Amino acid sequence: MKLIYVPRQSGGAPDADALAQVGIALHEQVADLSTLAENSPLLREADALVVEVVPADPKSLEAFDRLIHLSAGDVPVIAAVDGLTVGATRTLLRAGAIDVLPIPFSAEELKQAVEPARRPVRPAARTAPQQRRQGKVVAFLGALGGVGTTSIAVQLGATWAGTSRVGLLDMDLQFGGGALFLNLHPSLSIGNLIEDADRLDAELLQSVAVRHSSSLEVLASPPEMMPIDAVSSDFVDQLLRTAVQVYDVALVDMPQAWTEWSVRALHRADIIVMVTNLTVPGVYQARRQMEVLDANGLMHKLRIVANRVPTTMLGRKASTRETEAVLGRKIDFTIANDYVGMSAANDEGAMLKDVRASSRLLKDIGELASHLSEVLAAEANPQ
Repeated sequence: MKLIYVPRQSGGAPDADALAQVGIALHEQVADLSTLAENSPLLREADALVVEVVPADPKSLEAFDRLIHLSAGDVPVIAAVDGLTVGATRTLLRAGAIDVLPIPFSAEELKQAVEPARRPVRPAARTAPQQRRQGKVVAFLGALGGVGTTSIAVQLGATWAGTSRVGLLDMDLQFGGGALFLNLHPSLSIGNLIEDADRLDAELLQSVAVRHSSSLEVLASPPEMMPIDAVSSDFVDQLLRTAVQVYDVALVDMPQAWTEWSVRALHRADIIVMVTNLTVPGVYQARRQMEVLDANGLMHKLRIVANRVPTTMLGRKASTRETEAVLGRKIDFTIANDYVGMSAANDEGAMLKDVRASSRLLKDIGELASHLSEVLAAEANPQ
């Protein structure tokens, strides 16, 4: 794929060798943005353009608008901005950029930005939906830390995104790792939405989300720890109300802490997936979480997923009968133990299918996605 990078001054392009490894040939050509739009030969020979823009400069924005108009969608345009803000991102996406990158940007960030340009049809991710969605919310809650809640949410989201428009909202403000598990390094995060809460709408939400090659869209947790109380219940209401307008399914990775806003998020969820394991601490903490869910009238939404369930030599999963007796209810779904495979996927920032294409773990996550999809469909269309 041939990209032409048009900086305001030379020397800002990422390493050519790193780009070549992901199939991108980047040609740097210093030019004035105001004259670039009239350079039709340049537009014809590029698969996509990356141009530096100064949003605070009206002339720069006017030239960018003209470039978008003349390219008429035939040549995707990516904007690059020094000192990128949410407001600037929103302005440039509204103007017609397929993505906006911070300066300096890495080869990986550029690869993620040009992914939509590889497809024959530009995705609807950066435009307002033509039809108003009324998507569903699935909240993921860990019985305790380290049971694989985020790993399952990420891999399930990447699988589910093959058939629906899915967004992963990483609400673990202090320890969230959803974007990292997919090797995504977004410049904006949910923290930016919190800071700009009074302007939160579908367009702003989409400007912050980063799209993975699986089509899963991720709203990353803040790069720096934020106080749990930085979020209000009103913000959670607005965030989830907006998310279901944009996505068919919004997956919410919840923090371990119970707060007023986290309870609000669970009340707005259509399904609550609590992930545990079969260890004594896991079962004990799952029981405690169930008590809090019950006290808040949320048990009817609960689905319990037992992760890392050992298998016998014949390939059968171990019995969960004793665990169910302690919990006082049935475990809804079990996922086979493949700690090595899941850890490898997380470490490489890869989809599980690219690491363990034939594993029982991948099959179980696919079946879990199908199960949740069927539950949501049944609730949407009651007999």
